[in-house]
Amino acid sequence: MTRCDDRGAVSSVALGVSVLLLVVAGGALELGVAVGVKHTAASAADLAALAGSRAVEASADGCAAAGLVARRNGAELVECRLDAAVATVTTEVRTPRWWGRTWTSRQVARAAPATYLEEP
Repeated sequence: MTRCDDRGAVSSVALGVSVLLLVVAGGALELGVAVGVKHTAASAADLAALAGSRAVEASADGCAAAGLVARRNGAELVECRLDAAVATVTTEVRTPRWWGRTWTSRQVARAAPATYLEEP
């Protein structure tokens, strides 16, 4: 009768589970970074559009104001269009290279003055 030697089997299973947990944690971290980039770009676009619209109402350069606000919020102003006092902006946020990958998010926002909502 031969005996089966099971010594070390638990170590192999533990190593496999550890590797699997590391891969899942890395994927969750990547997903978190992607969501964060999207939210940063969206909030920067919203604030930049509001700043652009308010600047036009104050007879200033709306796109310059939008660009400044976008930069201060960690984004780059990619496109700016002003139709009267309605500002439409596109911002982009790019992460540094991480695990051989760069996350990028572009978001568009539009803002108009509150006076546009008033009925004549």
